[in-house]
Amino acid sequence: WTLSVSPQLTFSLTSSEHPVHSWRGKSVQRKQAESKSQIKLHTQSAPFGLCPKGLMLTQAPSSIMRSRNSRDHTVNSGGSCLSTSTVAIPAINDSSAAMSACSTISARPASSVDTQMHSPKKQERVKKRIIWGIEVAEELHWKGWELGKETTRNLVLKNRSLKLQKMKYRPPKTKFFFTVIPQPIFLSPGITLTLPIIFRPLEVKEYVDQLWFEKAEGMFCVGLRATLPCHRLICPPSLQLPMCAVGDTTEAWFCLDNVGDLPTFFTWEFSSPFQMLPTTGLLEPGQASQIKVTFQPLTAVIHEVQATCWHGAGSRQRSSIQLQAVAKCAQLLVSIKHKCLEDQDAEGFQKLLYFGSVAVGCTSERQIRLHNPSVVNAPFRIEISPEELAEDQAFSCPMARGVVLPGEKKCVSVFFHPKTLDTKTVDYFSIMPSGCASKTLLKVVGFCRGPAVSLQHYSVNFSWVNLGERSEQPLWIENQSDCTAYFQFAIDCLESVFSIRPAFGTLMGKARMTLHCAFQPTHPIICFRRVACLIHHQDPLFLDLMGTCHSDSTKPAILKPQHLTWYRIHLARGLTLYPPDILDAMLKEKKLVQDQNGALMIPIQDLEDMPAPQYPYIPPMTEFFFDGTSDMTIFPPPVSIEPVEVDFGACPGPEAPNPIPLCLMNHTKGKIMVVWTRRSDCPFWVTPETCDVPPLKSMAMRLHFQPPHPNCLYTVEGPAHYSVIYKVCAHNEREECGVSAGSLNGWVG
Repeated sequence: WTLSVSPQLTFSLTSSEHPVHSWRGKSVQRKQAESKSQIKLHTQSAPFGLCPKGLMLTQAPSSIMRSRNSRDHTVNSGGSCLSTSTVAIPAINDSSAAMSACSTISARPASSVDTQMHSPKKQERVKKRIIWGIEVAEELHWKGWELGKETTRNLVLKNRSLKLQKMKYRPPKTKFFFTVIPQPIFLSPGITLTLPIIFRPLEVKEYVDQLWFEKAEGMFCVGLRATLPCHRLICPPSLQLPMCAVGDTTEAWFCLDNVGDLPTFFTWEFSSPFQMLPTTGLLEPGQASQIKVTFQPLTAVIHEVQATCWHGAGSRQRSSIQLQAVAKCAQLLVSIKHKCLEDQDAEGFQKLLYFGSVAVGCTSERQIRLHNPSVVNAPFRIEISPEELAEDQAFSCPMARGVVLPGEKKCVSVFFHPKTLDTKTVDYFSIMPSGCASKTLLKVVGFCRGPAVSLQHYSVNFSWVNLGERSEQPLWIENQSDCTAYFQFAIDCLESVFSIRPAFGTLMGKARMTLHCAFQPTHPIICFRRVACLIHHQDPLFLDLMGTCHSDSTKPAILKPQHLTWYRIHLARGLTLYPPDILDAMLKEKKLVQDQNGALMIPIQDLEDMPAPQYPYIPPMTEFFFDGTSDMTIFPPPVSIEPVEVDFGACPGPEAPNPIPLCLMNHTKGKIMVVWTRRSDCPFWVTPETCDVPPLKSMAMRLHFQPPHPNCLYTVEGPAHYSVIYKVCAHNEREECGVSAGSLNGWVG
C-alpha cells in the first residue's frame, strides 16, 4: 500500500471498530509503523502547515495478503491478523481544542456488521447505493442518543469500479454534525474508506444535515439524520389474496414490523368480508408480527378493502394496507357412479339412486361422483331429509361436508342398511354447494328382504311305534336368502315325546342344515304336536309332528295327515265340539253330509247359499300368539288349563313347596281322557297323572315341585295329551288328538 501524506502526520494500524490516532511526529515511530504494516510512506511538501493536502490510497506489491474467509482483515508475512484501517492525523499542538478537532479516517473493506443496526428482535439494515462507481449509504441515522454526549457513526465508501477514484467532500453545515478536516481522497479499485461522522446534540429535537461529495462526474450527498424515539409500524401497501368461492374461506399472511424505537400497541380496523388476526397486540422495537388475513365472501364480486392499523400515542398514527380478493360462484356437477338400469342420472332432473333389494341386517354401498369444473374450490355439504329420527334412518352418508378442488372429482359413498322387513324405503339427500350455486336433490330407493328359511316338509308322520321304542326321521332346513338366519323351535325336547336336534341354530346365506326329528312315546296313545319354528326377521314356520304308540294290550288307530286335514275343516265348520254319537246321528238324519274330501258339512239348501266353510289361511304371527293359551284365540279350544304359567318362586328347601292347584276344563260335549307325560328325574309332576274329564266339566289337579339341588333355576314345559274317541261314519276309525299345556317353572334358593 502507498499513502502520500504531509511530513507532520504519523499513521498507525488499528481495529476497524475503534480507530486510534496519535499526535507524535517522530520519524522513528513512522519507521516502526512501516516495518510492522509493510506500508510505504512517501512524504511531500504541504502548502498548509496544519492539515494534509491530500490522501491517496493505492495498492503496492508487498507481503500483505487478503484472507480467503474474511473481507475485514489482512494477513502480513508474519501471520498476524491486522485491520486495514489507516488513520490520518494532523500535526497540531497538544491541547483540548486540538483533541476535539481531530477525527479518524478508516480505509478498509466493508463489513456486514457495520451495515446493520442490532435491535432486541431484528437488525436494522443500512440502505446503500452505487454512484459513479462509489458504494455509499443513502443516509446515516442516529437513534437512542443522549443530550450532551457525542455519538459516532462511520460512513463507508468503497470503490466498486476498476479505476482509481478521486473525490472531495464538504463538511456538514450545522454544528451538530462534524467530521475530519476535508481533504482529497484517492481510492484504488476495491478499496474501502471509513469516514467517521460525529453527532453532538444540544437540544431534544430532531436534526437533519447532509454531507456532500464532489467528483469529476458531479456531486452527491449522504443524509445525516438524528431522530427522537418514536412509534412506527410498517406493513406492505397491498395484499392480494387467492381467488375464493362464495361461502368458502381463503387466507394469507403479511408481516407487521416495528421499526420505531418504542414498544407499540396496535389495533386493526377492517371491514367485511375480511378478518384479521391478531386484531390487537404489542410489538417491541425491532419485533415483527405475522398478521393472518381471512377472506370469506358472500357475493361473487371483486372485493377491495383498506385495513388500517392504529398505533402510537393515543392510537393517532396509522398504517394502511389494501386488501384485494376475487370471489366466484363454485359449480358442482353430481353424477352416479356405476349406473344400473333403475338409476336416473339425467342433467337438470332429480337424481335417483336405486339400491335394489338388500337383506335385513346387511349394508349396501353405492357411490355418487361430484365434479368441480370451476377455477375455485367447491365446498359442499350433504343433508338427509329430517323427517325421521337418526336411529330410524335406513340411508346414511358419512361425508356430511367436504371440498372438491378445482377441476377435480370426488366420490361420495351412500349406504343403505335396512331394518324393517319387506318394506320399500325412500329418502332424499340434498347436495348443497356453498354460496349461490343451486342444490341437487338425490332420491334414494331400496327394498329390505329378510332370510328365506323353509323346511323340507311341514309334516313328519312317525306312523306307529311300539311302547318303549324310539323312531327318528331326518328333515332339512334351508336358507335361500344371502343373509344369515337364526332359528329356534318352540319345544322342550326333554319333556316332550317329540324332539328336534338341533332345536336352534344359525343358517348362513344359501345354506342347508339337517335336523333330526325323534318320537319316543311313554303311553299307548295317539300323539300330535304343532311346533313353531321362530326365525329372526321372518314369520315363524310350523311343523306338524304326529305318531301313534302301540302296546301289547292297547293299539289305538294310527293317526294320519288326512285326519288332521279333516279336523281343521271341522274346526272351521264348528263340528269339533260335538261327540261322535251326535255327529253319527246327524249324519244318519241327513242333517250332515260329506263333501268331496270326506269331511262333514251342513247340507246346502239351494244354489244361492254360501259354500261350506274351509279352514282359512291364518297369518303365522297371528297363529303363534293366538294359540288358545291366552284370552285371545282364533277358534275355541276343546280343552284349556288354568293357570298356563306357574312360578314357585324362591323355595327355602329342603322340604318341597306346597303344590299349586290346576284346573283342566273340557269344552267338548264328549268325554276325554288326559295323560301327563314326564321323565323320571323331572322336578315337576302333576297328580293325578291320568284321568277322565266328563263333557263340559273341569277337573282339579295339583302341580308339584321337588328341586333336587339348591341354588338352581328350574323350568320345564309339561305336555298333557288328551284323547277324544269318536266315529267318522264311512271310515269307522278312532281318532285321538293331543295338545300341549303351558310352561311350568320354579326357583330353588
